[in-house]
Amino acid sequence: MSNSKKLLLLLGAGSILAVVVTAALRGLSAPSVEVKTALVEHRSYEDKVLTTGKVEVEGAVDLVAHFPACLLKLHVGEGDRVAEGQVLFELDTFEQENRVREAEAALKVAEAELARAQKPARPEEVAAAEAEYDWLQTQAENARRNYERYRYLFEQGAVPAAEFEAAEASYRKAEADLKAAASRLERLRSGDPEEIRVIAARVEQARASLQSARALLEKGQLRAPGGGIVLQKYADEGDYLQPGSPVLTIGDPENLQVVADLSEQDVAGVTPGQEVEVRWAGDPGKIYRGEVASVAPGVTRGTMRENENVVKVYITLKEVGTGLKPGANVDLTIYRVRPRRSLLVPNEAVIELDGKKAVFVVEGRKARRRAVDVGHSNELYTEIKSGVKAGELVVLAPEGLQDGQQVRVSTGDGK
Repeated sequence: MSNSKKLLLLLGAGSILAVVVTAALRGLSAPSVEVKTALVEHRSYEDKVLTTGKVEVEGAVDLVAHFPACLLKLHVGEGDRVAEGQVLFELDTFEQENRVREAEAALKVAEAELARAQKPARPEEVAAAEAEYDWLQTQAENARRNYERYRYLFEQGAVPAAEFEAAEASYRKAEADLKAAASRLERLRSGDPEEIRVIAARVEQARASLQSARALLEKGQLRAPGGGIVLQKYADEGDYLQPGSPVLTIGDPENLQVVADLSEQDVAGVTPGQEVEVRWAGDPGKIYRGEVASVAPGVTRGTMRENENVVKVYITLKEVGTGLKPGANVDLTIYRVRPRRSLLVPNEAVIELDGKKAVFVVEGRKARRRAVDVGHSNELYTEIKSGVKAGELVVLAPEGLQDGQQVRVSTGDGK
């Protein structure tokens, strides 16, 4: 064999060895990973919330006692129809009547004091004050002249300082006396402005107290704020009621709504207009149709779920005269999405990378990352709008997988 042929054989063997070594190294650096998969398929999809609620009369009004008193007379009973303005019950108003009389007396006293303060003085009192003012005015003028003369003499050195200071003090006192006399004369002519202001404020306060007492007295006879039916009676004649104690509830029993307490998790995605199915044990098998009317803007402590923060959801019924009773507990199905056919993948197949949704699809023996456009999600599945096709396999819980990594599909999965 020639040297050239030997060289060619050696080069060929080296190339084969390099390929084998490279393949072996790749196998060591990227071992296949066993994964569980699911089939991308079209299935029926829905998103609903199962909860409970309570039937209430929308716009029902609780009528309560506004002051502590005995329930003297109850004019209606449960089931009675009432008209707007009709007297429904009366409270014992003995104490309130006394308070009105006391307030009226206090107002009269205050008004009398104001009239006295504003009343002009008798003519002889005004004349005496005017005479006093004229005399003091003359005295003040004489004191001023005397003060001017002593000041000139003091400046010339003709009188000692003590005499000048005495003349000055006499002048200042005469001026003060004149000012006081002028004030007294003004008060006699038109009254003391400050005293009048204080007493006038007292009159306004007494008048407001009387208005308040009269308004409270009027609430001793409670009238219907609108037409309706007495839905519930809470008290009987002779019962002693505290302020705020309910006596009656009135409303229109045909105008029903359902109130549900939803957890902060369940209320996500619930919006006005969504369809609701209502079921009541009092009429088994019947489904009442309704829709979400509103969702409360804040979180509160639940009434049906006392130890849980909830969001109140208000549901209107589409039928009038349904037979549902106010106060009934009902089962609710709130459809965030009505049943429809959609392309679905399990929720655990969807991950988020760089703010975008993605899945890993098995292609041959490798996992390939695909960006997907998703729709709604329920407890189990996510709708896929684009990115994968029906019949493809997606990896479940793909966290940690790399794009293009070799995988082994676990036996028994949706392959």
